[in-house]
Amino acid sequence: MGLRITLDSSVIVKWFKKGEEFEEEALKLRDDVLSGVVSPIISEWVYLEVIRALIKTGFPRVKVNEAYDTLRDMAEFGFIEVISVTSLLDKAKELMIELNLYASDAVNLSSALMSSTDILSEDKHLLRRPVRDFMREAGLKVLRLTDIYPGGTKA
Repeated sequence: MGLRITLDSSVIVKWFKKGEEFEEEALKLRDDVLSGVVSPIISEWVYLEVIRALIKTGFPRVKVNEAYDTLRDMAEFGFIEVISVTSLLDKAKELMIELNLYASDAVNLSSALMSSTDILSEDKHLLRRPVRDFMREAGLKVLRLTDIYPGGTKA
């Protein structure tokens, strides 16, 4: 098993949308997932968050459906571990209150805490100092793509 890490949609969406900042690093991550170097964990909501992000940018409907199917296939074939949102609700509620997070961010952070893994994110809400401090106190980190793949180029 490779590096276990929780991913949020801000990272995964870069696998599908060209021209994103840190696209090179995100595609390297995807390759590492498919080769077993990285073993990602996501909450069920990530599927829908990726779809919403693609729709907001005007992605063609057929491509949105392909992205959804690709993520589901990756999970079905064991490349991605998916955590049920139901199992995260209580922790997510606590995080929403304590860290003033949106529901989706709290669910993603809960995935990391419940699986005892760092979280990889490019989401500005999860990169805030209070969130990073909270994770550090739990013995975990909020990482960016450039923390794992330093020296890449921006899109």
